[in-house]
Amino acid sequence: MTVGRETCSTCGDVALPGRVREVDGLEAVVEVEGQSERVGIDLVPDARPGDLLLCHAGIALERLEGDRG
Repeated sequence: MTVGRETCSTCGDVALPGRVREVDGLEAVVEVEGQSERVGIDLVPDARPGDLLLCHAGIALERLEGDRG
């Protein structure tokens, strides 16, 4: 997966990359386009600060390939 805007095949919305700032259980605070938001990391449970995650609708979908902050 490359960094950039990816379109959701289900709803057509855009998934955006977000940099993990902190992790708390199965939630993380990520920075997406200059804004902080909480996302669920159930699909990426080993996420840690510095990782770049692809996020959509409050859920981290995957770690962007080759990125380990």
